[in-house]
Amino acid sequence: MVESLFETDKQLQIIDCSALFPPEPMERILESVETLGKGQAILMIHHKRPRLLYAKLEERQCDSETKTLEDGSVQVLIWKKDLENK
Repeated sequence: MVESLFETDKQLQIIDCSALFPPEPMERILESVETLGKGQAILMIHHKRPRLLYAKLEERQCDSETKTLEDGSVQVLIWKKDLENK
């Protein structure tokens, strides 16, 4: 079980992309983003920053936060902007 580096009250869908080859990580995340509901977020685990993903998330009205671990791997928290509690 992966421990999130983020403090959030959102229900997390954990997607470990660290062993996947491009473009599968991006495809998996973008498919999952379409099913996000209120109070839900995706926690992406990857071996590097998914630089090309960020613009695609923005196009889909998503926001994200990335944290890097000591080994260079990352956790990316992704949620829909229009579903945020304001």
